Amino acid sequence: MTIRKATYNDIKVILSHSMEVLRESTNERITPTQRNADKMVSPFMADGGSYLIYIENDEIKGWIGIGSIFDYYLEKVIGYISELYVMPIYRGHGIAEKLCKEALTKLREEGYTNVQLNVFSGNQAKKLYKKLGFQEVSTLLEIDLNRNS
Repeated sequence: MTIRKATYNDIKVILSHSMEVLRESTNERITPTQRNADKMVSPFMADGGSYLIYIENDEIKGWIGIGSIFDYYLEKVIGYISELYVMPIYRGHGIAEKLCKEALTKLREEGYTNVQLNVFSGNQAKKLYKKLGFQEVSTLLEIDLNRNS
């Protein structure tokens, strides 16, 4: 088992799963189109983000996207986790936790003192994030005016 920075070819594999990631991470709240998936990944990669992959026997079993964003409330650049995904057949083996811990270590080594992420309501990864010490700092509420008239 190895966790390492993704290469160009690894990123091509990751991007080939972008529709699945979008569908699962948003609980199908966002229409999973390639355009939406590209919009999710492109800014992150353009801003110097990178992926760490969990690889075993030359097979990618999961990945985590890390980078930075400017937090206007804290008025500083902070670490950011953009994406966490484990291939369905490898779930339940602690891969996501190992990826998160490695990502937090890398972000700490890069000098970040705060790390944030966004998780949709109902996403099972929220339990892991809380276990690792993440705390809720805001809640986004929405009403669909077409459904609640």
